[in-house]
Amino acid sequence: MAVRKNLSMMGLAHFIAFVLNFASVIVVSRLLTPEEIGIYSVSVAILGLAHIFRDFGVGQYLVQAQTVGKTEFRAALSITLYASWLIALVLFLVREPLATLYQHDGVSQVLGILCINFIVLPFGTPLLSMMQRELQFHFLALNLGLSTLVQTSVTIACAYAGQSFLSMAWGALAAHLAKLVWLNIMRPGEIFIWPTLRGLKSTLHFGSLASLASIIREVGTSSSDLILGRTLGFSEVAFLSRANGLNKMLLTRVVALVRGVYFPTFANELRNGADGAKLYSRSMCYLVAITGPALAVMAITSEPLILFLFGEQWQRSVPLAMLICFYAMLVTPYSLYSLSLVAAGHVKRNLWVEVIIQTVQVLVLLSSIWWPLERVVMLLGLVALTQIACAQSALKKTFGLTMAAHLKSLAPSLLLIPFSASGPAILMYLAQSHGFSEQRLLILLLSGALAVSGWAIGIFVTRHPMRTEVMHGLSTLKSKYKPC
Repeated sequence: MAVRKNLSMMGLAHFIAFVLNFASVIVVSRLLTPEEIGIYSVSVAILGLAHIFRDFGVGQYLVQAQTVGKTEFRAALSITLYASWLIALVLFLVREPLATLYQHDGVSQVLGILCINFIVLPFGTPLLSMMQRELQFHFLALNLGLSTLVQTSVTIACAYAGQSFLSMAWGALAAHLAKLVWLNIMRPGEIFIWPTLRGLKSTLHFGSLASLASIIREVGTSSSDLILGRTLGFSEVAFLSRANGLNKMLLTRVVALVRGVYFPTFANELRNGADGAKLYSRSMCYLVAITGPALAVMAITSEPLILFLFGEQWQRSVPLAMLICFYAMLVTPYSLYSLSLVAAGHVKRNLWVEVIIQTVQVLVLLSSIWWPLERVVMLLGLVALTQIACAQSALKKTFGLTMAAHLKSLAPSLLLIPFSASGPAILMYLAQSHGFSEQRLLILLLSGALAVSGWAIGIFVTRHPMRTEVMHGLSTLKSKYKPC
């Protein structure tokens, strides 16, 4: 099965990237102070919005378009090039005023280094999108593993060398340069081509709507760092960043893995006349079976996780992490709604959904003018409920998928949550009541074993479709390592 093979390749690459990033986060968290990490987080939040302008929806256009020839590819690269170099110039010019706004020269230094990314990135971005469209996931997996290895190595080396908040910036720049070199080796002659003004109309029409939705989404995502960095300070941003780190380390990696395979596959299936509602629910059934239980277990074990990995200085992040993981668990059935709408060509509908969701998020974050960080995070539950309502409405209008039908298909996956979380919950209670809560590594190891065991029992008891995948994986391993 092609999807299974593609997911396996990308899964291995994402696992390697997760391990490397995980190691980087642990090392950097112990070498740098919360304020130093907060400076970089705010700077990256500014760049995150700029990256959306740089892409201008070109990647999504190339993946979902009915046909893509040399003209369309060259037009896509040209748009990316024009936008990226303009943004690099603008960012370079405004880096000092932004540093003044946040009252720290470090913001200017980080932006100055990362501006170089915008000069080199446009040469590789369209080619990576074409690899997605052509389902060349072996190339994409190699690219992810290589770039992450370079970024992690350079970041840790620079942190040890005393580069402070600039360590992550040097790591990001090195990763992009390595990616460019690798792509030129794999696909020579397809990166450095002359830009053009021909064939831009269709790309610009789709890209303007898609990129506007992405810009709004990025504003909402970055607004936590941008707003809280100004209203509450860099340290508060860092505490929220570490609290959100548990969610990002798992959910972002898993969803990124699935998104990379799902979007081109879903678009291809729709072009061949498949039922979008069934495709979406079937895909989410598998995704929720993994992310739902994992997020529940992380919420329960957030205290030993954060204190063991990052140190005692991050104690304040523990209750924040519990809430964030819970909210993420609520919205995970709608993790892929945006890609599904874009793959179906409904970029305008996706735009309006993003406008509503991110408006609510910005308004919640602006409450930090009056309230402390803990109360603001509690209010993020309103954002989760808004996302559920808007995404469900859009999926029904686009594919005819009702909430009742969606929940019915997800029922076996949702049942896996209590199977997986019961063991760790009992263990955490016993640890607190019997005074061995300081044995964090032991608690984490036992919690992981109980969660996996509960999940395995659950997929067989509920007859979940994941049972077939597990049996297939075990059968493959058995045949591969069968004694001669």
